[in-house]
Amino acid sequence: MNSRLSSPLSTQDKDPFPSDIPPQTVSRKSRPASWWQQPLRWWYYLTAPPEAPANARLDQREAARRGRLASVVLFFVILLVLPAIPSAVGNPILTTTLALVLIIDGVALVLNRAGKTNLAGILVVISIEIGLATSVLTVIGGFGVSNLPMFDLMVQAECVAVSLFVPSSVFFVAIANSVFFVCVLNLTPITPELSHLLQTDGSRIISSPIILQVIVAIVTYLWVSSANKAILRADRAEEIAALEQREIERQQHEIEVKQQLDLGIQQIMNTHVQVANGNFSARAPLSKDNVLWQIAYSLNNLLARLQGYNQMQAQQKRMQAEIYRLQNALQSASSAQQELQRTKEAATRLVNTIQQSKDGSIHPSQRSGTVIDSIVTQLSNPTVSSEPKKTFPLDRTRTASR
Repeated sequence: MNSRLSSPLSTQDKDPFPSDIPPQTVSRKSRPASWWQQPLRWWYYLTAPPEAPANARLDQREAARRGRLASVVLFFVILLVLPAIPSAVGNPILTTTLALVLIIDGVALVLNRAGKTNLAGILVVISIEIGLATSVLTVIGGFGVSNLPMFDLMVQAECVAVSLFVPSSVFFVAIANSVFFVCVLNLTPITPELSHLLQTDGSRIISSPIILQVIVAIVTYLWVSSANKAILRADRAEEIAALEQREIERQQHEIEVKQQLDLGIQQIMNTHVQVANGNFSARAPLSKDNVLWQIAYSLNNLLARLQGYNQMQAQQKRMQAEIYRLQNALQSASSAQQELQRTKEAATRLVNTIQQSKDGSIHPSQRSGTVIDSIVTQLSNPTVSSEPKKTFPLDRTRTASR
């Protein structure tokens, strides 16, 4: 009995009164994509990591955002490299460099799809630096004044670095680019025109691309830093809103649990009152949705057993009454049989006595304890009634005195 009563309580090991509610995933209704968004979605599907779920942590959402940004950056980097391929025909070094850049970008796409965005970003920055440095170093006839704008293109690496890494990484790229500019202007072959400009106005020639690198680094650092802070604030606000929603749901759940407790306790008390009044067929009507359904199940199980025992006891009482009635009937039948036997014996004795009275010789017999004994006695003493009454001496005295 104890094992059956404890079985429903052992089916669940969890607390029936949870103190916390697991966060619910908020379903976002996706709007139909425009014609220009469909290719972008396919590009994200092929090259970007999976989108973070709605209930993901801040770091997971930031990693997904950076992965999509890296996917877009790689798309434009590859798009800028492709037009340079026709101009590299005839220059084996530049052709090899562009092929190497495309291979590095392809590997970066695979790594970005696998979620390794930092490694993919490093490869992108390296590919940009290799491609632009090769273009600068393989200028036919030496680096000249007309090639100075090529230094300005190296800000691409800064933009990629500040977008995919921490904002402060842009300064390391700017320093590396500045050192490269100085080395190119002082250690590589240059045209006489550029050499003359360096001798007459060298500080301006060298400082112009370096200043551009510094300005771009500072601006992009401030811009990306403020954007990251805004994104962080938005993420925190969204998380706070989710926490508030969870708190509201938890409070609502507590209110529902309290209402279920009140209702369940009232129904269980009513069941106890009915059972106390002798109604063993009463049951606690609690469903599995109620937090007290396990207690109600155990109580109903106990009441069912008590009802069965009560029915068995009533049936046993009826059987005992029937057995007692049968015993009385058997005893009555036995007494009647004995009385009939005595009556038969007395009737036989009476017949014998009558027969003997006819013959004139009546012998005394054993008394049977029935009314026939008086008849037999009368037949045995026929002269008793004919004898005169005897008078006592007191009667004779009274007669003499009269």
